[in-house]
Amino acid sequence: MLFLDVDGVLNRTGYRPATSVGLRSWIEPELARRLSDVLRTTGAAIVLSSDWRRGRDLQQLRDELSAAGIDGTLIGVTPVLGGARWQEIEAWMIANDVSVETMVIVDDGYDMGSLAARFVRASPLNGFDEEVARAIISLFEGTRPS
Repeated sequence: MLFLDVDGVLNRTGYRPATSVGLRSWIEPELARRLSDVLRTTGAAIVLSSDWRRGRDLQQLRDELSAAGIDGTLIGVTPVLGGARWQEIEAWMIANDVSVETMVIVDDGYDMGSLAARFVRASPLNGFDEEVARAIISLFEGTRPS
């Protein structure tokens, strides 16, 4: 399970689409391809923890990610609790009986509280770069069934 942020991860600081037609416009194609490669390599599904989940239903988010070129399965979104993002991720994990060892968080934030060991920080200047991809795969390699 990959808990995914969008701004600063799938788009970099200063990125502006030529035209905005929803979430898909704000996802850089190069970063979408890299994420798709990681999802195929790890077999991970996506849970959206980004603020982009607010005011959108799950099918709309699936359609937007697909239209942006992300080849992966969006299975849910974290609840909006008004606290720290890691607390929203933790609440989703508890509600869905997900263990810490089977997930990774990718975000451009800093504080992931008690989930920090499974956190890969993307620099908003670089987004989902090769270093982020390698770190995510490395964390998942310790949990994938052989």
